[in-house]
Amino acid sequence: MKLNINGQIIDKHAVWWDEEINKVKLIDQTKIPFVVEILTCNTYRDTADAIKNMNIRGAPAIGAAAAYGFVQAIWEFWGDKDYESKLKYAYKTLLAARPTAIDLKNGLDYIQSFFPIDPENALKKAKRLADEIAAEGKKIGQIGKELIHDEMNILTHCHTGALALVDFGSAIAPIIAAWEDGKQFHVYVDETRPRIQGRMTAWELYQYKINHTVICDSVSGYLMSKGKIDMVILGADRVVQNGDIANKIGTYNIAVLAKHHQVPFYTAFPKSTYDPRTKSGKDIKIETRSNEEITHVIGYSSEEKRLTRIELYGSGSKFYNPAFDVTPADLITGYITPYGILTSSQELKTFFQPRTE
Repeated sequence: MKLNINGQIIDKHAVWWDEEINKVKLIDQTKIPFVVEILTCNTYRDTADAIKNMNIRGAPAIGAAAAYGFVQAIWEFWGDKDYESKLKYAYKTLLAARPTAIDLKNGLDYIQSFFPIDPENALKKAKRLADEIAAEGKKIGQIGKELIHDEMNILTHCHTGALALVDFGSAIAPIIAAWEDGKQFHVYVDETRPRIQGRMTAWELYQYKINHTVICDSVSGYLMSKGKIDMVILGADRVVQNGDIANKIGTYNIAVLAKHHQVPFYTAFPKSTYDPRTKSGKDIKIETRSNEEITHVIGYSSEEKRLTRIELYGSGSKFYNPAFDVTPADLITGYITPYGILTSSQELKTFFQPRTE
């Protein structure tokens, strides 16, 4: 993706390995859209913290970051007498950073599948994984754009752009591809509380001058009731055997509303998001995050010219903050993948085979 950083245009993935200093670098998503900054992760522990703290987010991008983090651990402990035990600990540390998105585990397991492997070859594998995820995002865009027509109103939820998929994006990829083909339509962007990832979606759509309007999460049902939504496209953090998906909290609400109003509901994702080991959405562990994501918000003070943290609630209340929910397969119209638009769990099993050499 092309980014303007202090007046300099650079073309970078959301996460990458800096060859000059042998460190992991990533675009700090907690600062978008106010500031574009590059975060350097010196060790696998730093990379794990970046994943946990959502400096990098979006399931596929997390998977690539985890793979790079594992390479950092291999590099750090290569030749150590306790090499195996320290690598196991590094694996557990990275895996625990975000428990719901399967891409993280898939990224770690991909590198681990080549053990024993030296640091340089491990790095080659991690780079290959990141490049494949980005390439799959591009394919998703080309395949999914056929669903989009002139005068459509499209609803999306959370953020599924280039920042979330190493490059190109998942659910946003078809939108951008259709726009670049000259199609004229409008995108409604859910704000997506509590992390407000909708502002990143709006920021990316603005880069392409795509018509869009940001709405509060609770507005989508009203728009559907008025016939103002023609299609829903969003991403996924895990897709399991029976076709159920885990995605950002609020996805299930939208799916139920879309079903009631007969609005097509699509989810877009790359290979790294498919989980063949989990049978149904009931078996997915849902991450619960800090109450502070609800009680506080980070915004930009135009007066002070800096990011600032604001408290929204007084003391005395209890809070509950699940980061994801599960949408059952019977609410999903289709799955936009690098292999085509699939419509059943059997098709998912057929196309999504484990990564190999």
